[in-house]
Amino acid sequence: MNENIPKLIYIMGVDGSGKSTVSEHLAEQLRNNGYKVGVIWLRFNHVITKPLLGLCRLIGLTKYETCNGIRVGYHDFYKSSIISFFFILFQYLDAVRVKYTKIMPLLKKDKHIVILDRYVYDILIDLAVDTRQDNLIYSWFGKKFRQLLPEGSVTILVRREMSEVLSVRPEGIVDRNFKFRYEHYQQLNKDLGIKIINNEGSLEELLSSAMSASGLSE
Repeated sequence: MNENIPKLIYIMGVDGSGKSTVSEHLAEQLRNNGYKVGVIWLRFNHVITKPLLGLCRLIGLTKYETCNGIRVGYHDFYKSSIISFFFILFQYLDAVRVKYTKIMPLLKKDKHIVILDRYVYDILIDLAVDTRQDNLIYSWFGKKFRQLLPEGSVTILVRREMSEVLSVRPEGIVDRNFKFRYEHYQQLNKDLGIKIINNEGSLEELLSSAMSASGLSE
């Protein structure tokens, strides 16, 4: 295996940024070069967290609203510090479960590369939105989440102008939390070891940037 190619490439970004397009392209390029690739889409991996989510639905902290025919869900966990704490804790335990049941078994295989579409930073931003803890990424819990990424992983953030995101994800227009979530992604920086690519030009430019950031090209 080429030592310049990481065993794990983690792609993140707000929904509509282009991260799934990037993930699919990198997987195709790696397969064309003889690598086995596991693409793991990590949304709604709520196993340990599921009972708490059920409770929150019963007590009214989870609710759904329909606007212009679009249904949007909200977790108002910031209204309870106890619920917020246990939601963060259980989400962390679910992230640990995912690491050791889905990610690590693939990484142990020879000539096998894992591409993650969403993981720790995306979870942390969702948690920050639901609990209104703006500095969660830099908190003790945030550090624990970040440490779940295996050593040598490459983390890539795909950024895109808000208007472009909303053009492909119109549900963000009616989602009261969209702007808050979008700004959290914008605030992520290279100090955390994140490589940032901008989806502002052509598809070819985006994919070229992704190839470079992931170490698949010079």
